[in-house]
Amino acid sequence: MKTMNWMLFSSLLLAGAVAPVAAEPGGSPEFVFYVQQAWPRQTTTNEQIAEINRTFGSDFDDWGDVPNLSIGAQLLWDLAPGWKLGVQVDYGSGSIDGREQVPTPVGPAKLSFEQRYDIYTDIYAVGKWYPWPESKQVQPFLLGGAGIAYESDTTTLKLRNELIDSGLRVENDGWFPTYTAGLGMNLPISEASSWYVEFGIAYVWARMTNRVPVTGDLAPSAKVTADTDLSGPNFWVGVARSF
Repeated sequence: MKTMNWMLFSSLLLAGAVAPVAAEPGGSPEFVFYVQQAWPRQTTTNEQIAEINRTFGSDFDDWGDVPNLSIGAQLLWDLAPGWKLGVQVDYGSGSIDGREQVPTPVGPAKLSFEQRYDIYTDIYAVGKWYPWPESKQVQPFLLGGAGIAYESDTTTLKLRNELIDSGLRVENDGWFPTYTAGLGMNLPISEASSWYVEFGIAYVWARMTNRVPVTGDLAPSAKVTADTDLSGPNFWVGVARSF
């Protein structure tokens, strides 16, 4: 792991340890669980899929055509009136794939493509600021966080018929920094309840670029650029409780 990532990880552990100690006397911790939809840029990855489509005459989807869902949780403590600090963790996985029949010099062949994210996970030190903390109705907030993420993905391409058995495979993984900023609101279920619904929108900056080996006779070169650009807007909805 790179030095910067170790520093980020250490900062997150420190934030998680300091937040409950520095919590405002009498303040209550807050737990949030949510489902999140993201719209990552993935510019290089989507262009590589487009290049496959141009080369073989296929029409495979890219990451702009499919849902990008994940789940997450936050645990925060009151530090001062209107201010909360804590830890956020996210988890997701997913894939895009397709199978088509394409023409070749030796007749039609089946072309199959898959890009699978086996795991995406992150951990943030996150803070929230509530400008009207005494409100018993809608409670808007601003959010910011910095953290570290890990993801592992595999891309495969296969071209087969009675005379052809070709393909390629790319494996990529690593740690990288991630940052987020956004806003949202809490809607208490009732004045007497400690449960509420949370909505929010944010922008994430998170990108990992590696030069990784390619195996298989369809490989354009010995190595390719694996550019995981997860930067982009996201929206979440969740349930939360103050204790």
